[in-house]
Amino acid sequence: MEEKERIEREALVFFLQLYNKKFDTKYRLLRKRERPDFEIRDRATGKVVAVEVSHIFHDKKEAMMLLGRDESEIHGIITAEDHMKVLQRLLKLKAEKMRGYSFDGDIILLIRDYSMTFDARWLFDENLGLKIPPSDYKEIWYLGRSRPIAKWDQLLRFK
Repeated sequence: MEEKERIEREALVFFLQLYNKKFDTKYRLLRKRERPDFEIRDRATGKVVAVEVSHIFHDKKEAMMLLGRDESEIHGIITAEDHMKVLQRLLKLKAEKMRGYSFDGDIILLIRDYSMTFDARWLFDENLGLKIPPSDYKEIWYLGRSRPIAKWDQLLRFK
């Protein structure tokens, strides 16, 4: 399994654990696919939805460091404003790309934030002005951490 698929599956596992607990559902992976990345099915209802998984890295260097491909211990300064711009760009890009997806049902966008600098609380800073662009995603979820070094334990709904 290549690295991209491995980290997408890992994000999906965290998402399903938190989502199922929050909504008392029994979603499980049905199949891996492309555009969107996965189909999941609720074992209780039979409902099938697709999930597109994406990740936030501040830049390529941070991605390489966090994925263990760069031995550096220090990264340049990352501000909350810069990180919000990365999130905003990703949301816009995903909204545009969705038009090319081939799935007849509902599609969920899952964004996992890999930042070791910011926890999930930074999103609520009104000075940063989070704006969700219009899209056809049924739901948009942010998978973050309650503390920067914790596992992904925060699931916040954007849409």
